[in-house]
Amino acid sequence: MLNLQAVNHFYGNQHSLWNVDLVLRPGECIGVLGREGMGKTTLVNCIAGHLPVASGRMTWHDIGAPPQDLTPLSAQSRSAIGIGYVPQDKRIFSQLSVEENLHIALAAGKTRG
Repeated sequence: MLNLQAVNHFYGNQHSLWNVDLVLRPGECIGVLGREGMGKTTLVNCIAGHLPVASGRMTWHDIGAPPQDLTPLSAQSRSAIGIGYVPQDKRIFSQLSVEENLHIALAAGKTRG
């Protein structure tokens, strides 16, 4: 389970994420909606570990294990526990479908550790 509590992020002095709360339980799928520049990509980058959070709490909770604080973990460490991000950039694997790109990301996460 992914749990965000009052997560904030700043670009310099520009407040980009304001007290974001989110719970994503096993088997759930969510969509993050909003206009351009509203923080969707920033949120995903904070969750994946590509951007730091200024304040708040992010935890990952595997079934049967205690919650793990994500804040100190690198993007690579987060990938190893199953948190990944496939950017929108079409130059990554341009000849592959969205589904094929996601399978590659999943496979890469399983080989790390």
